[in-house]
Amino acid sequence: MTLTDHHIKQQIRKKAKELGFLKTGFAKSEVLDKEPDQLSRWLVKGYDADMSWIKNSFNKRKNISLVLENAKTVISLAYYYDTPFKHDEHLPKISRYAWGKDYHKLIKSKLKVLSEYIENLFQRMEPEKIATKYYVDDGPVMDKAWAVRAGIGWMGKHTNIIDPHYGSWLFISEIITNIEFDTYDEPHPDLCGSCRICIDACPTGAIVDEYLLDANLCISYQTIENRKEIPEHIDLAGWIFGCDICQDVCPFNPTETDLIKFDSSFSPDLHVFNKSTEELEKIDEQKFNELFSDSPVKRTKYSGWKRNLERVKQ
Repeated sequence: MTLTDHHIKQQIRKKAKELGFLKTGFAKSEVLDKEPDQLSRWLVKGYDADMSWIKNSFNKRKNISLVLENAKTVISLAYYYDTPFKHDEHLPKISRYAWGKDYHKLIKSKLKVLSEYIENLFQRMEPEKIATKYYVDDGPVMDKAWAVRAGIGWMGKHTNIIDPHYGSWLFISEIITNIEFDTYDEPHPDLCGSCRICIDACPTGAIVDEYLLDANLCISYQTIENRKEIPEHIDLAGWIFGCDICQDVCPFNPTETDLIKFDSSFSPDLHVFNKSTEELEKIDEQKFNELFSDSPVKRTKYSGWKRNLERVKQ
């Protein structure tokens, strides 16, 4: 099924904007080549640490038709999550993506509405079965590769997607569909140039080269995904869940977040935001589960929470 009507894509963009998405881009579905080669070299070096699910889903990440049969288009979307709140640098820090509600739930509910809108839009016009499948950082999909191809932004040297106007505080998601268009968006040029601020700012040297991250050295990996003890040579720099250093220093991130209407769902929970180590240590397991029941922080589990707090005290 081939649709040439530019107006249809505009309708989808309009609906996405109504749902709060900052940007929407369209990329032609195809078997990826360059990106899986880079991923393969990354895996061979062991830079995935113990995140075995990346290796186990390699074929799907390379060929998106293994995720959705007869996939023709990947609609990539960006959702802005920065807020005007600021860390107290002298207190334990949580990555701002985890300050408020669980973005998976919030954005997936919006993707569901948008997918149903797209299906209804096309099923009125086409006799064939319209199919969609959506993910937000939780599927066997190379989200960032598709975001680049769909013109959402470019891959920064810190390996996050950057938009020239809105920076990198973006949740990336996608809707895969068997709808085919005649034209697709063009990738955005890489504007990092010779800048290496993010590389130099990383306290553990996790950005081992431009566009290359070693998860073993990354504070985010160590405080979230690692279930073991954190190696002594890893300096958490005050972070107890995730890390924003490489994005905080990026010159493309706006200094005035009121330039963009922010989603209050991602404002910090004042029960834990800018609290001392002593205050946070008073949170027992039951309280932890209550406070973070709808928060990404629950991923580290109570044991990881206690471990991370203990490390930043040292």
